[in-house]
Amino acid sequence: MKIKRIKLANFRQFYGNDNKIEFSTDREKNVTLIHAENGVGKTTILNSILWCFYDKFTADFEKQEELVNLDATKEGITTCDVEVEFFHEGNTYSASRTFDSTIGTSKLSLFAVSAGSYEPIRSDKRFLNSVIPEDMAEYFLFHGEGISQLQSNKGNFRKAIRDILGFTLAEQAIEDFGQIKEKWNSKLTKVNNANAKFVKIQDKLKENTSTLTTKKSQQKDILDRLSELELERQRIDDEIISCKVADATELKNRIKSAENSLYSHKENLKREQVRRQKLISEYGWRVFGLDISEKSLNFIDTTTLTGKVPAPYDETLVKDIVSSARCICGRDVCPDSPEHNAILSLLDHANTAEIKQNIMKARSFAETIGNKSRDFIDNFLEVGRSVKSFNNLIASSKEGITQLNIELDEIDDSKLKVLRSQERNVKDEITRFSASQRLINKEIAELQSSIASLKKEVEKQLPNGAESYSLHKCIKFVEQLTDLSERNLRETEKDSKSLIAKDVNEILSTFSRKDYSVRVSDTFNFELVREDGNIVAKSKGEKLLLNLAFVSALINMAEQRSKADGKFLQPGTVAPFIIDAPFGELDETYREATAKFLPENSEQLVLLLSSSHWRGTVGKTIEDKVGSEYILVSHKKSHRNDKPLDEIHINNNVYNQSEYNSTFNGSTIVKVK
Repeated sequence: MKIKRIKLANFRQFYGNDNKIEFSTDREKNVTLIHAENGVGKTTILNSILWCFYDKFTADFEKQEELVNLDATKEGITTCDVEVEFFHEGNTYSASRTFDSTIGTSKLSLFAVSAGSYEPIRSDKRFLNSVIPEDMAEYFLFHGEGISQLQSNKGNFRKAIRDILGFTLAEQAIEDFGQIKEKWNSKLTKVNNANAKFVKIQDKLKENTSTLTTKKSQQKDILDRLSELELERQRIDDEIISCKVADATELKNRIKSAENSLYSHKENLKREQVRRQKLISEYGWRVFGLDISEKSLNFIDTTTLTGKVPAPYDETLVKDIVSSARCICGRDVCPDSPEHNAILSLLDHANTAEIKQNIMKARSFAETIGNKSRDFIDNFLEVGRSVKSFNNLIASSKEGITQLNIELDEIDDSKLKVLRSQERNVKDEITRFSASQRLINKEIAELQSSIASLKKEVEKQLPNGAESYSLHKCIKFVEQLTDLSERNLRETEKDSKSLIAKDVNEILSTFSRKDYSVRVSDTFNFELVREDGNIVAKSKGEKLLLNLAFVSALINMAEQRSKADGKFLQPGTVAPFIIDAPFGELDETYREATAKFLPENSEQLVLLLSSSHWRGTVGKTIEDKVGSEYILVSHKKSHRNDKPLDEIHINNNVYNQSEYNSTFNGSTIVKVK
């Protein structure tokens, strides 16, 4: 999907009916630049598209009910509208939304455009969601502050990935499965109302299932709060590091380094503890079999030596003598003779192929037990030494951190003391919520175990009858669908997290001035890390660069998924990337880097820039990619006096971004020649 044109009529700042922007749809010159100073209409342009398609705005768009231009309202005009013409899959469409202030509602109209004729599309909302799903739209229509807010909550990264992957439909399906299952369970209970024992089990199952849902919701709230607290802790750490007390900066950096080492030691300890448990689980029993195996081998060796096991004669030999009635010495062995009966009795102890094989197996098994037992003991002792070593390192790290914190607290600086107090409060909260997390995880595990047992009991107590059997079969089927769907979502999310991190790292390796890479935690926190694995305390510019790289990677993934033919997840989309004020907190180097990678990672890029963002490296870097360029001009009825004209220099031409003594207050759109 590419936007061809947008037209605004008396919408917010834009007075009149002739406010148009023709967007560049060229593959090479894929950038449309829109210049404007603050308050003139950059954010309005971005929001006009969002409003036209979905009847909503970004969170920072103020006075959302006042859509009709104020001067137009004074003239008695009560309506405003936005029209967006766009290409999608080789066809042209026109979407327009009109707002009537007298009734306070808006109406969407959607048309397929062909050879100048407009054919109405009835399922307008459904069609627009197929072009750009509403959940994905906020990542294509971005304002600088919104990009900065991505890291205000660790859950935002995860939500962004899930939205771009099209999880919404699948999650809705899982929710619907739950409602269907609950309905069938109620019907199953009603059908068997006379069976008190069955009804009791069903009621308990329903109660536990409801409690589990509540606990999982509480678990999510705890995780979200922990994420917020971790970010708050990171913010305080950054403030302490960036404070102008040299000793405090050095000490805090040493504390963070020690904390990273402590985390690494704890992870290594966990790994060794898991390894020890695995050794005990797989080989521990062999230790108790070592004595038996040695005695068994001695018995086999002794009896073999004395000719008792296996027997010194073979079953086949005995049978041959009996059938031929002749001994191997040449004497006759007549039936029922003492010799014949004596030879027949040997069959009770004669050696067979099975006995030989069993002896070989017994010997091999006994030898294996002995060898594996010794290997287990060696490995177990090695793990024990590692566990002890990591415990010592952990204790040493904790002691070092405690001492560094004491030194930091001894620094006499009022601002630092306030920050340290905030830090302690946050750490206390993290400890408290971490304990709550462990408790609720345990409760959830117990509920899941109880539910599994109750389901087995339901199957045992299920009354005979076609209707009961049919309902139970349907419930099992829905449970299987739910489990499969949830497993697919988890696996898809995990795989996509790695792919997006890979794309972000490629952008950073090319455009970041420092050798940083991205590490994604289990809680979907995207962190910059150094080569040694330590987390970087990001500057505002580095945060913005990371977030822009992340959103670019999201858009790249959405494009890759636009042709997805799977039935499980909603397909991705190809859409313009429209950004309001993307360069705000970047220095010149990062502005240049961003101006390079954004066009390369976008099918169609629209940048809304103030003159301060345009000046310097951005204009020079991006000029070869610009296919269309406009200026938003602010008109004022007042006299100029000493007020600035807000001149901007583009292509050796000078444009005034402010006009005075105008007939109206508002904004107009001027095309750059």
